[in-house]
Amino acid sequence: MSLLEKLFGSQSSSTLIESAFSDIENMLSQSKRMLEAALANLLDNEELTEDLDRLDDAVDQGERLVRRAVLQHLTVDPKTDLVPSLILVSIVQDCERIGDFARGLGEITALAKSPREGEFRDSLNSCRQALLPLFEQTSAAFTGDEPNKAQAVVELTNEIKESLTRMVRDVASSDVSADMAVVYSASARILARVASHLSNVCSTVVQPYDRMRHEDESA
Repeated sequence: MSLLEKLFGSQSSSTLIESAFSDIENMLSQSKRMLEAALANLLDNEELTEDLDRLDDAVDQGERLVRRAVLQHLTVDPKTDLVPSLILVSIVQDCERIGDFARGLGEITALAKSPREGEFRDSLNSCRQALLPLFEQTSAAFTGDEPNKAQAVVELTNEIKESLTRMVRDVASSDVSADMAVVYSASARILARVASHLSNVCSTVVQPYDRMRHEDESA
């Protein structure tokens, strides 16, 4: 059973809601594309070839489409599917924020006065390698209603955030230049926020509505 069927029922879901699920998948895909480009610019010292503003506009448009679909769906019967619709709105907010953070990461790199290299660059690169595959896992967990995959993402994002928090403390006590300290620490904070939002999306699969965005107390 897909999450669409679990939330709305195999008979009650509308084409509007089916379209909303597709829009959310596209938002995750676009956000990953943005993050990959921003990280290549930051960590590989490559030229930023993607127009992050344009891609973020597409993510924002996806959010508007989902909100509109939910509103139109609820006008048919405001009491039916209210909680599932609230869940979709919560999910789309997290996806939209990922796009914002990915765009922000592209702006942070411009503050660096020298190429990114050394231990802090390597630490961020390790987080990149752990974080990027979680987009596909999040999409699969969300669309397929797969609690095991969703829980794995939640646990992995917690590990990533802990690693990034340690890195920020290390940057604060290091002797790197002021500009690089800002770039490394701000980038770490941004990646931690991206991880949190992916975790939030997955929490919709493993938690009831009132416990979304909280860790599973039974784990």
